[in-house]
Amino acid sequence: MLASDKIAGAFLAIVEEAEKLKKAGLTGEAENAVKTIISIAKHQSDIRNATEGACTGSKHACKH
Repeated sequence: MLASDKIAGAFLAIVEEAEKLKKAGLTGEAENAVKTIISIAKHQSDIRNATEGACTGSKHACKH
């Protein structure tokens, strides 16, 4: 398996585990942090300082 495939699989696993956390009834701050983790993993990029609307992907895949 190529290293890039392993990394992509790892990011997918992070998204799956974070989605489980989202369903656990977190506080508002914790839920926002989990959403940010999911967005970073899906984009495989640090999107924390991205401006509103900067994402061109699906609205379901983006934090914004």
